[in-house]
Amino acid sequence: MNTKGKEYHSIRIMMAVIMSTVMGVISSFFVAQNPNANIPAFPLFCLLNVTESIVVGVFIALFIPLDKLSNALVSRIKIKNYALHGMVYAIPLSIGNGILVSGIVIFVNVFLSYLRINPANRPPLLGMWASSCLPLLLPMIGISYVVSLIFTPLVIKLFSVIYRNTNNAKKLKYFQIEVLVIFAAVIVAITIVMDLVIVEKSKATIKGKVSDLVAANSRQIELNIDSYLERMKTTPSLLFSDKAYYEYDATDNSIDTYDKVKNEELIKNRIVDIGLMNNYSDFGIIYSDNHKVGWISNGTQNLYSDGDIYNPLSELIGNNPDQEAWGFGINGDIERIYYLKRVNEHAILVSSVYTRELSSVFVYPEQLDNIDIWLTDKDGRIIFSSKANDIGDIIPEYIDKAVGHRLSQAGASSAITTKQHFINVNICANGWNVICAVPADIVLKETKNLRTFTIRISVLMSIIFVLAGLLIINRISEPIDDMVSSLQYKAEVDKLSGVMNKATFQEETEKRLFFKENGDHCAFIMMDMDNFKRVNDKHGHSYGDQVIIKFGKMLRGLFDEDTLIGRLGGDEFAIFIEARKDNSDKEGLEKKVTEGLNLIMERFEEVFKEEKEDCKLSVSAGVYYESGKKPSFSEIYEKADIALYESKHAGKSRYTVYTEELK
Repeated sequence: MNTKGKEYHSIRIMMAVIMSTVMGVISSFFVAQNPNANIPAFPLFCLLNVTESIVVGVFIALFIPLDKLSNALVSRIKIKNYALHGMVYAIPLSIGNGILVSGIVIFVNVFLSYLRINPANRPPLLGMWASSCLPLLLPMIGISYVVSLIFTPLVIKLFSVIYRNTNNAKKLKYFQIEVLVIFAAVIVAITIVMDLVIVEKSKATIKGKVSDLVAANSRQIELNIDSYLERMKTTPSLLFSDKAYYEYDATDNSIDTYDKVKNEELIKNRIVDIGLMNNYSDFGIIYSDNHKVGWISNGTQNLYSDGDIYNPLSELIGNNPDQEAWGFGINGDIERIYYLKRVNEHAILVSSVYTRELSSVFVYPEQLDNIDIWLTDKDGRIIFSSKANDIGDIIPEYIDKAVGHRLSQAGASSAITTKQHFINVNICANGWNVICAVPADIVLKETKNLRTFTIRISVLMSIIFVLAGLLIINRISEPIDDMVSSLQYKAEVDKLSGVMNKATFQEETEKRLFFKENGDHCAFIMMDMDNFKRVNDKHGHSYGDQVIIKFGKMLRGLFDEDTLIGRLGGDEFAIFIEARKDNSDKEGLEKKVTEGLNLIMERFEEVFKEEKEDCKLSVSAGVYYESGKKPSFSEIYEKADIALYESKHAGKSRYTVYTEELK
């Protein structure tokens, strides 16, 4: 190979393009034969592989002196036969190109596939590359060698004719055209690769953020439902505060009529007092002779045409060690959720609420308009849904197949990504399932459009070069950054009140408790609005939402940025305050909390003056101070909640500090 100067330079470039093109096409064909290969349409995949191969091949031809190795090998062997000379000369070129081109191109493809894999299930990147690359190395070296033997003499002959029959002016023109074509091809190839990497990265980012948002939304609903059901469960437990309520047996014939009337009147009054705490449809006690104390709705009684209510409900409780059960769809009733608790051997407490009451605890992110949300029982029957027509049905088959039996433990969660959906499942405390699903094609629709758009723009990059590439990158990255920021904000802030949502508030509080040192003082305040249900009943839920908005705004204006404020659900709020580093004594913290609570009470009466007069709206609070060990969130929550209950029990519109006597 004695070709010199520009001719030699052109031959090297042309051979690099030819060899890389052939290797790109054949390697694409090999990869496409794998049924597990996750690749786009073959023409597009082939085009991308060929483009990547050409870029790498041209780079090798320009900057890696494989030809010097070939010349050194031929000189050392001193071959005089022209045909044998070409065969030996092609060996270093073929090995070098086969290894470098195939290795780099396969690495790019493997890396793009790596980005599409769920981070939790990703194998080592180098392991993926090695397993994909090694089987193709020998075929690629062989292909490179054959192409070199066949096309090198032809290319030499072609360029020899071109350069021998043109003058210097035409040679310069050809050279300029050659440089322009090569430069344009390199720019287009690099831009395509960069754009596709960005699109895949953006796709992975969007998947991750959407998955996180769906998980946060599912977790928030689970916490809201757990809180709602816990209130349903806790409220009836107040009947166990006095033996007179739970030891009375209406079937006991030894009790005379006067005592029965007296006892039942006492129980009925207690049931009425307790029942006002929630919007119950049923709240009463049914005895084994089907005698009822309290209110049992006609809707519930009509479920049992023979009049026997006790025995079917007793069968639902069965041998549950807690002597309780949750019920939905009892005898086809999909309008109510039941909580059953055995009071004594011959009595069952029955409480129920309408399923539509759950609408207050379902959260719908604005960024995910097409999200489907279901609350199902253990058998997959839909208790509540973002689609009202689904209630009472079995969850869709695609959800059932994806979810299977992944979860069983209360509080557990699982994120499932299929080709069609992003799915998240959370298990509530009573074993019911919160399932959120978002269609993947809707979420990723923009990325598909973006892929086509960037390829078209890449062709134009041969004319407008790097400037257009920068504009494309900005155009891709800016809306994604905005979307990520927006999703992050929506996932952390309660959109109605403007304060932290329950999940974020708990997480931030737990962080501060974790870094709390023994002796540091902090306070946890639980608040909710008294008679808030009257506001909703009298003025509607939209008006009630405005009350929540104003209350959240009021709280944000009364405390500094170091104070954590969160909405735990409904009209329930919480505040976490730490003693300042420059004033860490307990008295200073108590003074700050007392002043803050007094200010809340005063401002509440000013802001909600009309609601107070109209609906007797007020605010009650419970305070718990901690200065010793590192408590858990549930511990300080429970103690502040006990103090809050004491405030309500003592007449409302006040605050109570927790003491051990309140247990």
